[in-house]
Amino acid sequence: MKLRSLMFLICLSCAVTLACTQAQEPTGAKNVILFVGDGLGAEQMALGIRYARMVEGRELNMEQLMSDGNTGYSLADPYESPVTDSAAAASQLATGIKARNETLGVDPSGDRTETILEWAEGRGLATGLVTNMRLSHATAAAFAAHELSRYVPESVILDQMLFEHDVDVLLGGGARALVPAGHRVSEFLPGIPEELDGNSRRDDDLDRISEAKGQGYTVVSDRHALAQASRSANKLLGLFAASHVPYVIDARTMGLDSAPSLEESTDAALEVLARSEGGFFLMVEGGRIDYGGHDNDAGTMLHEILDFDAAVGAGIAFQRVHPETLVIVTADHGTGGFSITYVETDGPPEPQVLPSGLTYQLDTRYPDKRDLEVLGNQTASFQYILAKAEGSPERLVEAVLEHTGLSMTMEEAQEALVRDSEGNAWPEESPRFYGDLGSNPACLLSRTLARHTFFVWSTGGHTSGPLLTFGRGPGAEGLRGVYVNTHVHDVIMDAVGER
Repeated sequence: MKLRSLMFLICLSCAVTLACTQAQEPTGAKNVILFVGDGLGAEQMALGIRYARMVEGRELNMEQLMSDGNTGYSLADPYESPVTDSAAAASQLATGIKARNETLGVDPSGDRTETILEWAEGRGLATGLVTNMRLSHATAAAFAAHELSRYVPESVILDQMLFEHDVDVLLGGGARALVPAGHRVSEFLPGIPEELDGNSRRDDDLDRISEAKGQGYTVVSDRHALAQASRSANKLLGLFAASHVPYVIDARTMGLDSAPSLEESTDAALEVLARSEGGFFLMVEGGRIDYGGHDNDAGTMLHEILDFDAAVGAGIAFQRVHPETLVIVTADHGTGGFSITYVETDGPPEPQVLPSGLTYQLDTRYPDKRDLEVLGNQTASFQYILAKAEGSPERLVEAVLEHTGLSMTMEEAQEALVRDSEGNAWPEESPRFYGDLGSNPACLLSRTLARHTFFVWSTGGHTSGPLLTFGRGPGAEGLRGVYVNTHVHDVIMDAVGER
């Protein structure tokens, strides 16, 4: 009897100890890392997954997160439309309130709405925004600016982001909005190489970079300075280009190692923000996926997806060490109507003799691993290739072969370089869905090269498909299901215990 009583007391003591231990464990999220793949529609996601599986023999970091089961579909429908622009989509993620297209941080009535970054600031959390676009571009801006139009001058938006808030980490491009009128960025940021330099986009004499230093920011302009500063800086402003950070493959081909990868920027931001005892909110945007889609450039887009996935890997690694961190990956929309298809041929493909001895005869040509390898082996964007060709069909044939491995005919090159009387390129089919004159030359080249690949596009703009949304950490189970993307904001607020 005494032995049973003793065992009972021991079990009771263990139960009480376990209950006390569980009660002391945090049940909510202390830190939040929100990854936004701009233009990362379902087809783009599938391209990245298939390439990693079939060519590299691995899983994407994003696929590993999806395997947790905290995966859903979000619809980025803005106010009264089934198709969104990046500003409205990001505003909805940032505020949890429907937004009109092309607006930043305002509700459908035009009134300012509190963003999750502003909410975090108000409660003493550290905050950060990381992008490979201009910091004043739509996605990052939606978390720290309030405008009826995303197209107000870059300086107006960036001034709000820097001087109306106390954001601890800002990393990206867009330095031209911070230097005085009439000057070059490199005059104020010596680490900017000539290829990424540019003229001021201000209309005043304000030197905002010096002002930022006066507000406590450590200002860096290259990857080496970023890595060094992240070890000790309390506030960090990284400006790596006058405009956008270049495409990953273009930076490699040009030998530009000054601009950090998105993974390096994410690591640096986390190193600074993790020193905040009160926790932090960080948004990381892979913005150039979208531009690859606008250009109908599948190879460039793939490399941007892989770069974004590496940044997600940095978030996952941080979450493993800091389980009180909620990591969410989502997108704002798809871009380009991208897909991989099969093609009709003049005759059936070569038959294959299977291990069984039977002959396998296809009627239609389907893509395989070799076709995905074409994208992985691409070494320059279509924009870079066209700039290198300088309007010459001969040079275009050479540049395409050099950077994609595809052999164009001279007739195809001439067709890809057709311009109207004003020098603009227009895809012949559905030109009304190709309104971006800057991207159209690349889209026209893509149309021509599609004869040699299985990658096709339907538009130069955004599309309306559902977006894979998934995560790990406290509250990530709230991401399951189908919902409008404002729900992502609500999941974050639930996780930090504010709803």
